[in-house]
Amino acid sequence: MAGALEVQNRILEVAGSQFFSLGFTKVTMDEIAHELGMSKRTLYQYFPGKKALLRKALLSRTERISEGLGKISQSNETPFGKKLEQALTLVATEIPHFSRIFLRDIQRHAPEVWQELDQRRHEHIHTRFGQLIQEGVKEGFLRKDIDAEVLVLLFSTLIRNIVNPETLSHLPLSASQAFSVISGVLFEGILTDKGRAQYRKKES
Repeated sequence: MAGALEVQNRILEVAGSQFFSLGFTKVTMDEIAHELGMSKRTLYQYFPGKKALLRKALLSRTERISEGLGKISQSNETPFGKKLEQALTLVATEIPHFSRIFLRDIQRHAPEVWQELDQRRHEHIHTRFGQLIQEGVKEGFLRKDIDAEVLVLLFSTLIRNIVNPETLSHLPLSASQAFSVISGVLFEGILTDKGRAQYRKKES
């Protein structure tokens, strides 16, 4: 069982890398099997088709980001300012894996997979960043006069709209660069003086 799981994870890593950089329609199951050094028949034993493989690769990446954010928000020893830095770094690091070609490709040729990804991503962000924001308000790093649910919605909307080909096509920046700039502006507005001092300190 462990061996099968290891093979499946390797397939997802290789297929995901090819999908995210080249696009969904540009990659074939033959090419994925060749890159893995296995027969296409063996590949189909794990995944019934390319769209099923795409879906699993995307959901696997989304789950990994969610788990990472969960570990950050649940750490009892890490100060809030450091947690905020780690959370932003995690999201900014993962965003570049999705090229504009890939995002546009799945919107056109696998819209149901895109919709599921978008929904899952929204749910994970709402839960994980909700925990972090509640802690920030409680510890005095985030303004109490702004409703926590509004802050979660703002951040969720930020990520959902940046990781979108239509948005990226109008920006002279990569997804990670745009995320960094906009999140910096966002947090400058919602942080308290205490939180802003710590946020600026970690950027210097």
